[in-house]
Amino acid sequence: MIEPKSPVHEYLARIGSRGGKASRRELTRPHAKWMVAIRELKRATLKSGDPWPPQDPQLRKFIKLK
Repeated sequence: MIEPKSPVHEYLARIGSRGGKASRRELTRPHAKWMVAIRELKRATLKSGDPWPPQDPQLRKFIKLK
């Protein structure tokens, strides 16, 4: 026999179905390439033994780090 769903269960199902739709964003190709470039720069910097994030203010500005 199927039991009716409780109001709490229905509410949780309703808000769960939205599941981050408000915070979703589209990742454009240029933005994805930029993210990969930063990741590769970070990987190479850490492999060489230098600190991350970089201490050079111009480089920080270039990769948009505060």
